Amino acid sequence: MASAPFHFAVGAVAGMAALAPRLATAWESRSGLAPTTRFWLLASWSCGVAAALPSLLRYAGVPESFTTGPWMNVFFLHPWINRWLPRTELLGGTAMGACIACQYAWLLLAIRRAGGVRRK
Repeated sequence: MASAPFHFAVGAVAGMAALAPRLATAWESRSGLAPTTRFWLLASWSCGVAAALPSLLRYAGVPESFTTGPWMNVFFLHPWINRWLPRTELLGGTAMGACIACQYAWLLLAIRRAGGVRRK
């Protein structure tokens, strides 16, 4: 079984990648950067929670036969990832940390681009 943080990172990266063109458009136009960034972050974290949902259900006591069924592939290929990457404890934490660091770096760049940092 892959770790829940790894599944969260897979979903968050998928959400980040899906909205990257929208972020690039907002970056170039310099208008609407804050709302677009907010939506990007919320969508990314929502996709992460959705990807980790079968793991969370399993921790909550739902039978494993239900959480490993083929219908759980709707949640960002959860059973497939469990089958192909069974040991991801270290990789999960690292991937989740890298995802959060990427989002933080984007926020700093967006603040700088919007002129939010003023030096005297």
